[in-house]
Amino acid sequence: MLRRRAFFITSILLVAALGGVTLSAAIERFPVRSVPPASPVSAEPQQTAVLPEPPEPPLAVFENLALPAEPKTQPAPESGSGAGRRPTGYDYSQPVPESAAAEDDFFDNALFFGNSITDGIFRFGICPGSTVYAKNGLTVADALSEPIVPQGPGKISAAQALEGQSFGKVYLMFGMNELGWSSEEVFIQRYSELIDQIWRLQPEAVVYVQSILPVTAAKSADDSPFTNERVDRFNQLLRQMCAEKHALFLDIHAALADETGALPADASGADGIHIKKSAYETWFAYVQTHIWGGK
Repeated sequence: MLRRRAFFITSILLVAALGGVTLSAAIERFPVRSVPPASPVSAEPQQTAVLPEPPEPPLAVFENLALPAEPKTQPAPESGSGAGRRPTGYDYSQPVPESAAAEDDFFDNALFFGNSITDGIFRFGICPGSTVYAKNGLTVADALSEPIVPQGPGKISAAQALEGQSFGKVYLMFGMNELGWSSEEVFIQRYSELIDQIWRLQPEAVVYVQSILPVTAAKSADDSPFTNERVDRFNQLLRQMCAEKHALFLDIHAALADETGALPADASGADGIHIKKSAYETWFAYVQTHIWGGK
C-alpha cells in the first residue's frame, strides 16, 4: 500500500515537472509581446488645413488678349525732362495734325511699345526698320518691368533694354487690356508714370500716345468691359493726360472706326478686337502722315 502511494506521488511530481518544461518551452517559443502605451491625448485638437480661395476669374477671356489684374496706386517715379523734344505753344489735347508723309527710313529709330495689338506691327512686318516692344496682356502697370525684349537665350525688361538703346520716337499704345480695370484714375496715373519713365530713359525722344482702337459693333454689344463707349471715354482721358504731360496724341481710332465709331467687321479677326493686316496698313499710313513738325 505504501509502495503504491509512493509510486502515485512520484508519478504526479514527474508529470508536473514535465508539464512545467513544456509550458516554459511554449512561452519561450511564442513570447508574449507587450502592447505599447497609448499616445497621450492632446489637450487641443489639431487645426484643419484650409485651402486658399481660388483667384477671381478675369472679366473676359478671348484668344490673344488677357485682362491682367488691376494694380494698386503707387507713388509716381522720378520724372524725366524730355523738355528739349516737347514743342511749345502747342495744344497737346488735340491730335497731331496731318503732315507730309514721312519716308520709311524716318522710323529706323522709332520704337512701337504696347500689348498684343502692337505686336502685330512686328508679325505683319508693317514697319520693317522700327523696333517693337510688345507682349500679350501687357499694361501700363508692368510695361517696363515685364521681361519682353529678347536678349541672348532669354529676355530682359523694356527698362533694361531702353538703358542701352537710343530712340528718336516712341509710339505708345496701351489701354485695351486696362478697359477691365475699375479705376480710371489708376489707369491714367500709371500711364503718366510710364511716360515719365520713358523720358527719363530716353530724354531726347518724341513720345506719341496712340489712342485705343475701336472694337466691332458685335463685340461692343456682347462684352461689357470692351464697349466702344468705354473706349471713347478712355481716349478722352488720354487726351487730357497728353495735355498735362505735353505728350503728342495720335488719333488712330479715327483712322480705323466706321461711321458709327466701331471697328469694321471685315477689319477684325474673330474676337472683334485684334485687327487684320489691312487695318495695320491703314494704321501705319496714318502714323506716317501725322508727324509732329511735319518732318
